[in-house]
Amino acid sequence: QKFDSMFRHSKVVKLVDDTDNSILSNITTLKIRKSFTPTLNSSLKYSVFFRNAVYNPHTGHNSTAGGVVTSSGFKVQGSTSEQLLDDDGNGNIRRYYLSGATRVYTNSTQGTINYTTGEITINSLQITEISNIRGSASTVIELTVQPASNDIVPVRDQILELDIPNSTISVEKDSFVGGSSDAGVGYTTTSAY
Repeated sequence: QKFDSMFRHSKVVKLVDDTDNSILSNITTLKIRKSFTPTLNSSLKYSVFFRNAVYNPHTGHNSTAGGVVTSSGFKVQGSTSEQLLDDDGNGNIRRYYLSGATRVYTNSTQGTINYTTGEITINSLQITEISNIRGSASTVIELTVQPASNDIVPVRDQILELDIPNSTISVEKDSFVGGSSDAGVGYTTTSAY
């Protein structure tokens, strides 16, 4: 929450580890989120600047599961279904709605994402209604991305803030018993990915 301060992942991981002696290690993954305020009932183009590279290790990365971009919901003119945004791993922002658990794409080129600069452009879109976010009425649409680096750099007018109330924390008992003849037998590690 300061200008000219960088988020350093290793410092936060150390703070978590040092919170209590019972914490032996932690896996902390990051996402970054920005919001924009749409003008309702007007067909407009929107640009959102993360100013940090977005994770895209290869062309088409995670395309079938929605890439690395997510959004909060909204409705558009001519549709009663809640619309959402994702990416195809090829630089395209897609608009879709859910039919059960299936994504039904209504526009596969709703916008673009530059994975190097973190700029998302949403082409002309006439938003008629904004969905609630985390159970509360909202006037903004949130875009969330997976950054390419665990260190986040705020640029110009950006201030970083950790969203602790909406963070997910899972605790697992460590069953590794050191110093015994069965140390490590049957022990499995947790994936960081």
